[in-house]
Amino acid sequence: MQTTASPGKDIPRVLHIDFPAAILKLLETTFQNRGLAWESCDSGVQGFHMALVQDYNLIFLAVRENTIDGLRIVKGLHRAGVKSPIILFMPSRELELRRGEFARYPNVIACLAKPLDLRQVDKAMDFLRHPPSLKPQDKAKLLEVLARIERTVSAEV
Repeated sequence: MQTTASPGKDIPRVLHIDFPAAILKLLETTFQNRGLAWESCDSGVQGFHMALVQDYNLIFLAVRENTIDGLRIVKGLHRAGVKSPIILFMPSRELELRRGEFARYPNVIACLAKPLDLRQVDKAMDFLRHPPSLKPQDKAKLLEVLARIERTVSAEV
């Protein structure tokens, strides 16, 4: 597990779950430059536990084929009542096949496709800086936010 120094009360906290080391290095630089507190773990099980016992402003979850399935983590967090927004990161072929599964969970606010585009991460950071005033149960509005993020990212690529 990697972490930044202890964050102050008003500093947004981000958790990265199950990202490869090279991508984590890119994200680390991005988040440090924005003054965000972040923690990462290379195990889905460990990340699941961390998300259960601590509050995060945002969870980045890499859906990797060789570890615990990301949908199991999302389902488990949902069942446990964790309301932290989640952004999924997965291969584009898998994203198209599984988008509907993940859309059932209101705190999944975006699904980003591999390869990593830092402009997509910037859009996620915009969400952190200016979160919409939505209740997590308001599925229709959250899906609207997701569509807006994805349209903006697609237009810039």
